[in-house]
Amino acid sequence: MESRGDEEDEEAEISNFSEQEKQISVIKSFKGATSKLKGATSKLKGATSKLKGATSKLKGATSRLKGATPKLKGATSRFKGATPKLKGATSRFKGATPKLKGATPKLKGSTSKLKGSTSKLINLGLTQ
Repeated sequence: MESRGDEEDEEAEISNFSEQEKQISVIKSFKGATSKLKGATSKLKGATSKLKGATSKLKGATSRLKGATPKLKGATSRFKGATPKLKGATSRFKGATPKLKGATPKLKGSTSKLKGSTSKLINLGLTQ
């Protein structure tokens, strides 16, 4: 009978060993999952930090954009005000162009007469 008791003890030990192996396997699996979770948490912290930095930059850019908007409106308003003045100046310039073209031959004639008079004056001064 003792051999049967020894057999039962062996079976119990084997069963106990098998149960311990299962527990070890579960613990290893849990450790692996915990390690992966730590890695993911670390990456998430890094991403959160970057997101905070980007959010701060975005707020700054938004603020600058808000500040620039009134300036742009003012510049647009001044540009609109200047447009009629520019049109008026262009119109006057177009009107002056034919007059300028007419004055050019007169200027050439006057220049020619001035040269002639200067030449006479020089000759007169030399002859005296």
